[in-house]
Amino acid sequence: MSTLPNGRFGTLLDRMLGRGPHAVTVPPMDGPLRPNSLLDQAADHVRAVSPDNLTSWRDQLLFSSGPELHALDPSTGALRQMGRMDGDVCAIAAMADGSALAALAGGGLRTVDEEPAAASLLADAERRVIRCPTALLAGTDGRMLVTEGSRDRLPSQWRADLLHGKATGALWMLDRWDAPARPVASGLAWPSGIAWHRDGSIVVSEAWAHRLVRIDGQGRRSVLLGDLPGYPSRIAPAADGGWWLCLFAPRSQLVEFVLREREYREQMMAQIPERYWVAPALASGQDFREPMQGGGIKSMGMLKPWAPTRSYGLVCKLDADFQPQWSAHSRADGRRHGVTSAAELDGRLYVGCQGGDEVVSLDVQAQE
Repeated sequence: MSTLPNGRFGTLLDRMLGRGPHAVTVPPMDGPLRPNSLLDQAADHVRAVSPDNLTSWRDQLLFSSGPELHALDPSTGALRQMGRMDGDVCAIAAMADGSALAALAGGGLRTVDEEPAAASLLADAERRVIRCPTALLAGTDGRMLVTEGSRDRLPSQWRADLLHGKATGALWMLDRWDAPARPVASGLAWPSGIAWHRDGSIVVSEAWAHRLVRIDGQGRRSVLLGDLPGYPSRIAPAADGGWWLCLFAPRSQLVEFVLREREYREQMMAQIPERYWVAPALASGQDFREPMQGGGIKSMGMLKPWAPTRSYGLVCKLDADFQPQWSAHSRADGRRHGVTSAAELDGRLYVGCQGGDEVVSLDVQAQE
């Protein structure tokens, strides 16, 4: 009777044969994730530089643009600047009392609806600052969840965190917004989205692990949705009890291969500017020095929608059990890429496309 390879020999054999965790295959976009051009066809849009952290707040759409906060009135389309923080805004949460909080790169926490803004610091009981907040989620009881993308890097250094290959992210809970953070889970691969499951557990999107995991009250983890074809980001509630999942970049065989070549990665990061790394991007096709150019992408001088691409636009509708139902895309030949956040408001889905510097909106009922 033959036995399956295991231990160090099995790992070496998997690496030589390119199988198991060492495979460089990428799941296709099919079924509910079948590509379309819904994001590029959306006529309603607002121009904004790198819009992020879209949040429904006081019948308005609140979002960030670097350190700036903006509010969009969906009934009139009027856009106004709410204020400017003392650092880039990395996450926004609407609180049960009608206020809102913004988390800043470096660990700052600021109120949105007060002048001057009340300030606090995201830190644990040992005063270690949570410098890389990626998502906030407020509970009805005043508690708040915070995801920390990486223990070692800032939010802007997400490419370096992916290429270094260490899962140092964490999930924290605050009993009050100005209280010390308590650890809930650690060893997460760039967690960047949070949601409450209907059974009371917590759902977290792990970008570098390409999955959604559920974390129960005892800290046990189970995979709800795995092997996604892109890197998941924020999770937003849908009006029908489901969810909206943003995927900010596509996976590719080239990147998967590079992630398995440590020496090449280290030399690339040391010798080449970051914008030219073989890594995902929020926008692409703007510089001939980018990887994945030339005949591999264009045919007869035309960029095809099915061409390999470093950037993509994708938001997926999930049901109450976090399973995909349908999705809206901006493909390789589109420009509404880098979708990191979305919010549903008054029957419309607002999608922040950082790569295209736009907030677009879709009629939800027309797509279902």
